[in-house]
Amino acid sequence: MALPFTDEQRAQIRKRLFESAQRHALSIGVRKTSLDALTADAGISKSSFYKFYESKEQLFLEVAGCWEEQILSRAARTLETKEHLGNKARAAAFVFAAFEAVHQLGVVRFMREDMPYLNSFIPKDKAREHCISSASSIFEKLQQAHIRFTAPDDTVRSAIELMYLSILSISDLGENFFPALRAMVEGACEKLVA
Repeated sequence: MALPFTDEQRAQIRKRLFESAQRHALSIGVRKTSLDALTADAGISKSSFYKFYESKEQLFLEVAGCWEEQILSRAARTLETKEHLGNKARAAAFVFAAFEAVHQLGVVRFMREDMPYLNSFIPKDKAREHCISSASSIFEKLQQAHIRFTAPDDTVRSAIELMYLSILSISDLGENFFPALRAMVEGACEKLVA
């Protein structure tokens, strides 16, 4: 009979599973990552995996949540360092920093190919909340920074989401992507921020 994992072992196994999922998400994606690969990296059996996560998809959703926190944290630093600017410029800097963080973390392919699949494992009314740095998360951070808008909240969220979805085309636009995105973000903030 196998002995139960100690708290320390559980923490180490969760860490190894999480790190393995991050590597696989960035390299081959969720669907191509087998449970065998994840458990081999963590040094556990497939049956033991279910003591840590309900499913492979739940593990990858946790990874996506961590990336979202990192993206928003990096962008939030921009709000703090740009306090001397007006609200329009601060909002634009924050939104643009969130998009840059997505690119720097290297999660664009994951967003384009894996998040739609993972969203099918989330109740429909919650799916938008789980997209990496969703428009709602960006919008909420702007509100927390006391940024006020000239349009209804849903319009602002939709504008952020449209801009955010454009990052999925970064490889198609190449070096022109970030200058074009900056112009879009600044233009939207000029129009939508009070």
